[in-house]
Amino acid sequence: MARVDSLIFFLAGFAQLIIASEVETLLISTILQGTGGGTLALGVYFLIFVARNHKEFSDRYSKSEKTILLRDPETGKLYREDATPAVNKALMYTGPIALTFLAALFWLAN
Repeated sequence: MARVDSLIFFLAGFAQLIIASEVETLLISTILQGTGGGTLALGVYFLIFVARNHKEFSDRYSKSEKTILLRDPETGKLYREDATPAVNKALMYTGPIALTFLAALFWLAN
């Protein structure tokens, strides 16, 4: 889920840029273009930051309600296992990616 957060920044940034292209007031359009570009930059930064520090996040990032605490039969140590089905994980990524791609295409078309 950590990588999906950067996609939310992309969606918000493209939404601001699309709205800015439709607004006729120069001041509001300029403000929305600036904040939209900044939001896109934040999305890129968080995507790079999460990719660079992926090992730290993969060991520590876990939602308690979706994990199962299991004991290793050989060593006896406890570990967490994510019980989310692969289909749910795939949908969690493909939805925001598709929306971001469509928003980018719409923004480039205008």
